[in-house]
Amino acid sequence: MFKLDSPVMVFLGKIADLILLNLLVIICSIPVFTIGASWTALYYVTLKMVKNEESYIAKDFFKSFKENFKQATFIWLINLIALIIMGIDALIVFRGSVPNMPQALTAAMLVMAIVMAAVMVYVYPVLSRFYNNTFNTVKNAFLLAISNFPYTLLFLVVIALPYVVTFGTGIGIRIMPVFALIGVSGPAYVCSLCWKRIFKKYEPKEEDTQELVIGENDERQEEETERE
Repeated sequence: MFKLDSPVMVFLGKIADLILLNLLVIICSIPVFTIGASWTALYYVTLKMVKNEESYIAKDFFKSFKENFKQATFIWLINLIALIIMGIDALIVFRGSVPNMPQALTAAMLVMAIVMAAVMVYVYPVLSRFYNNTFNTVKNAFLLAISNFPYTLLFLVVIALPYVVTFGTGIGIRIMPVFALIGVSGPAYVCSLCWKRIFKKYEPKEEDTQELVIGENDERQEEETERE
């Protein structure tokens, strides 16, 4: 049981890696504007973990953090502005600041919030795994979120649940240590198990990172299947 390659020791090693990764994400997210780069690096590492490609957690984390810093920060700042606007709109709706608010407008705001959340869930994993410009990265994140909608709902629940339980309930203080140890990296690892399947058909076997072009890659895969 205590051999290094035993299931127990492999599992404990994964937990230790996720704890280290969680601490790195939290520390590197403290300046706030670095959250995008931290989340991109988080998914870079967890996607390598589920593919059994990881080497050194900290080394891989800071490699991705540095390489994707500018693009991830730009995307995050756009996300942050959108979140602030949506938050203000939500306060207006729920506080009844605008009397007789049309239900259609309220529904439209809700749809926009869901779409924005879905894009945010996908954009950092896509950025961590594929090379693309910012516009195409966001566009591909949107397309993947729509085309894999059942998975998208699952991702939203898995990622949001630790934050809701920790910061939105009365037991938050008691489980704060658990969140600090694995509340970010744990859900990211679970989601990466699914992203591994979603991204597989877009990843050339000989490349670690490749440009993601959803439509063209789908057609290419169909042509290869027909040849076979």
